[in-house]
Amino acid sequence: MTNYTIIGLGRIGTSLGMAIRGSSEFPVTGYDADNNAQSLARRMGAVDSIEWNIDKAVGNADVVIAATPAGSLYDVFDGISPHLKAGAVVTDTSPAKRAVMEWANALLPSNVGFVGGNPLTGAAIKQQKDASGFIFHNTKWAVVTPPTADKHTIRALTDLIELVGAKPVFMDAHEHDSFSAATSGLPGVVSAAVMNAVSTSPSWSEISQFVGSDFDNITTPAASDPASSQSAAATNADMLVHWIDQLIERFQAFRTGLLDDEGRFASDGILADSFVQAWEQRARLEAGVADRRPSSDESAPIPSSSESMMGLFFGSRISKVMGGGKEKKKDSTKYDRRRMN
Repeated sequence: MTNYTIIGLGRIGTSLGMAIRGSSEFPVTGYDADNNAQSLARRMGAVDSIEWNIDKAVGNADVVIAATPAGSLYDVFDGISPHLKAGAVVTDTSPAKRAVMEWANALLPSNVGFVGGNPLTGAAIKQQKDASGFIFHNTKWAVVTPPTADKHTIRALTDLIELVGAKPVFMDAHEHDSFSAATSGLPGVVSAAVMNAVSTSPSWSEISQFVGSDFDNITTPAASDPASSQSAAATNADMLVHWIDQLIERFQAFRTGLLDDEGRFASDGILADSFVQAWEQRARLEAGVADRRPSSDESAPIPSSSESMMGLFFGSRISKVMGGGKEKKKDSTKYDRRRMN
């Protein structure tokens, strides 16, 4: 029988408690500095019991899951360290691993194991009241193991991951933090920047009447708790700055393309290239082939000799219609630039 303790009963912590209790009879103890969060987690069935003192919450725990914002983990580790029993395993759910692993190494006792974790749910759950134990099903869970982690420690986390229906993915701390900054931190920054740029316009009242799904989609991350967003960004600052620099380069390309009076209408100009590249990469992501580079044979098809001759007399568009012949299988991830002419 594994005794679980969840510290931090927000959307992730509460969802985890619901997933554990929904898949096993293992007891779950919950703790949160916010009494209202504790009470709600209990009413939602996420915990068997709650503790008002953090030392009592972890005293009998075999596995402690710290589901607080990344910036709070230093204080969490410092607070629970004297009260953990020998052989206990501590893990986290934060999007930053290098700093967290340093804190764990410095603060947790040597007779306690630690392994970093990050559930990559991608779930659009913003508040505790929307928590669900199903958000982990068939998702990936990043596992970052320190050099000192033994088999017992690693197994404790992988057992938890499998229990809630997720799949472990092992990776290096630097790799994890870079990927996390690109896919979580950067969208959060972009969302906040767009929201701030537009809403501070003197015409925001009128502009807001134009808001639709596009604006909603890109600014949805801005609705996340600012404390959590700031904490995640500050704990992984260098990686996030790197990706912001990459984004600035792309913005500069768009700016250059838009200021080119003639080139901005061309199908092979900077502006077109920017939109086409984004369209194709998004298509590859949706097709499940984002992890494979486009092959060299995915370039524009070479016209046949008959098509070339007709093109001299009738133009390329008409010759395509008249030419007939075999039609190559269309690559759904390759944009046809002829549509831009």
